Amino acid sequence: MPETDKLFPEYQLLSWLPDETFFSLVSRHHQLWGHVTSAQTCQLMFGSARAGVHHDLPNSLGAFAQRTDALLGEVDSIARERTLLNFYAAFAPPNETANAVACMSGASVAHLKLRLGILTSRFRANHPLKACPQCMEQDLRETGWAYWHLKHQFPGMWICTAHQQPLLQSALKANGVERFQWHLPRLADLHSASAKSPETASCSLLLSLAELIEHLVQSGAFQPLLLRDLYEVYREEFRARGWVAGAASLRTGQIATAFLSYCEPLRRIPEFASLAQDEEAMATQLGRLLRPPRSGTHPLRHLLLIHWLFGTAQRFDLAMKSKGVHTQSTVPNTELPGFPVIDPRMTHLHRLIQEAGQSVRKAASLAGVDPQTALIWAAKAGIAISRRPQKLSTDVRAKAIRELRKGADKEQVASRAGVSVGTVTRLLLSEEKLHADWSEARREKARTHARNLWLELLQSSGNLGVKWMRSMDPRTYAWLYRNDRAWLDTHKPDPLPESQRSRPPSVDWVARDERLCILVREAALRLMEEQGVSRIHLWQLCQQIPDLRAKQAQLPRLPRTLEAIKAALSAHLPSQDLFR
Repeated sequence: MPETDKLFPEYQLLSWLPDETFFSLVSRHHQLWGHVTSAQTCQLMFGSARAGVHHDLPNSLGAFAQRTDALLGEVDSIARERTLLNFYAAFAPPNETANAVACMSGASVAHLKLRLGILTSRFRANHPLKACPQCMEQDLRETGWAYWHLKHQFPGMWICTAHQQPLLQSALKANGVERFQWHLPRLADLHSASAKSPETASCSLLLSLAELIEHLVQSGAFQPLLLRDLYEVYREEFRARGWVAGAASLRTGQIATAFLSYCEPLRRIPEFASLAQDEEAMATQLGRLLRPPRSGTHPLRHLLLIHWLFGTAQRFDLAMKSKGVHTQSTVPNTELPGFPVIDPRMTHLHRLIQEAGQSVRKAASLAGVDPQTALIWAAKAGIAISRRPQKLSTDVRAKAIRELRKGADKEQVASRAGVSVGTVTRLLLSEEKLHADWSEARREKARTHARNLWLELLQSSGNLGVKWMRSMDPRTYAWLYRNDRAWLDTHKPDPLPESQRSRPPSVDWVARDERLCILVREAALRLMEEQGVSRIHLWQLCQQIPDLRAKQAQLPRLPRTLEAIKAALSAHLPSQDLFR
C-alpha cells in the first residue's frame, strides 16, 4: 500500500489491483473505511459530496490526484488507463483524448459522451457494470477483494476472455438505481444480460469479438486506430468479395444482407438491440459507416464491421499494413541507448557556415533544419555568427521589390538579399501599394494551388461524393469554401444517386410500442412470481428494462407501453392468510 499524505492521517490508501477501474478502487476504499454514506467518501477523496461517482467517465480527477498527492497516479494516467476513456481513446484523435482528459480533470463531464459519439450511437450511453463470476472467485481468493475489471466494461465485451464465460450485468448504477453509491460486484446484484440462454454459436461469436476488442484497445494505447483510415481497408475487402461494381460503386444490397446475417445472433444482448433488423435499415446504417460522417461515430459500429469482415485481429492488422496504415507493436520499446546520438546534420551545418561561408539561414535550409536550431548548434560549436545588414542598397532594394510583387515569401527575399526578415517587412510597409500587391499575388498563388489540388481530387475521387473529398483534404476544401466559394460550387462532383444517400430511418413507433409493452409485462411477472415483489415501482421496471428510462419522455407516443406500466404499478400480490 502506498504511504498516505497529510490529508489522510487516519486513512490508509490501497494500491491498484490488476486491470482495476477507478470506480472499483474508490469503492474498495469506501468499504475499507466503513463510511455510512457515499458522500463521506466523495468529500474525502474529491472535496465534494457528489464528485467522482460516475463509474465510466468520472469527473474531478484533478481534485483526486491533488488530495492523494498523486500517490495513485496523475490525472492523465488515471483517465487513460483506469476509466472507459481507455476504450474510446484507442479510436480517437489525440486532441479529442486530451480534451476528454481535461474534461474529466474538472468538475463537470457534461457533453463529453456527446463528443465521443456515445449519446447518438443508440448503443446506450449508461455503460452497465459487468463482472465474471469466475474472476470474482479468483480475485477474492488471490487478493481478498472481488472488484471491477476494466476490460470487462468495454462496450461489446460480453464474454470473459480469461475464462470464456458470459459476463453478468449489474442491476445497479447504470439505470439510476444507487447512481451516487460506491459498490463492488456481488452475485446477488448481477444477472444475465440476455433473458434467454446464449447458444454455443452466439458464445463463440461473442468470444471472438471480445478478443478482437481487447487487441485493438491494447494496440490503440500506443497508436490510436483512427476511424477515417478504415474506409479504404473496407473497400479493398469488399472488392475481394465481389461487392464493388465498376470503379468504386458498392453493392450495398448484398453487403447489407450478409452483415444482417452476421448481426442476427448478437441481438440477444440488449446492447446490440439497435442494430438494424431488415435490409433497408441495415443498408442505411452501413451507408453512414462507409462514408466519412459529419459527427462522431461510436467505435463499436466499426468494431462489428471489422470483426465481420476480418474475423481476427491478426488478419485485420495485415489488411491495414497492406494499405500503408502501419500499426505499432503493443509492447513499447523500453530499450535505452547506451551512447548519445550525434545528428549528422550538425557536422554538415558547421561545414556550410565555416568552410562554404553560407549564412545561418541558408546553411539551415541546405542542412534541412530550422534556423533557430542552426543558431543553437552554431553557438554550441563556438562559431561566431555575423548579423545581417539592416539596410538595402538601391539595386538589391529594386530586386527585392520585384520579387515581392510576384508574391515571394519574405524569408526567401531576405535570404537572397542578405538582410533580416524585419528589414523586408519594413520595406513592404514603406513602399506605396507594395503590401497590397504582395498580398494579392500571394492570394492568387494560394488560389491556384488550392484549385489544382481540388481538381486532382475531383478527378481521382469525385465518384465517391463531396463528403469523401472533404475528408481526404479538409484544408483545401476549407480554404476554397472561405475564399473561392463561387468556383468551388461549380467544381463539385455530381450528387450521389438516391440509393447511396444516407438518410436517418424513420422510427417505427408502433413496433417500438409493441416491443416495450411486451418487455414491461414480462418484467412485471418476473418481479412478482420469481422475486416475490408485492408492489412494483417504476424504478424496478427501469432496472429490468434498460431502454425504458430513456423512453419515459416519449410515453405519450407509446400508449400500449404506458398502459402496461400503469397496470404493473397498480398490481400487487394478495397478502397470505396465515389462518387458511
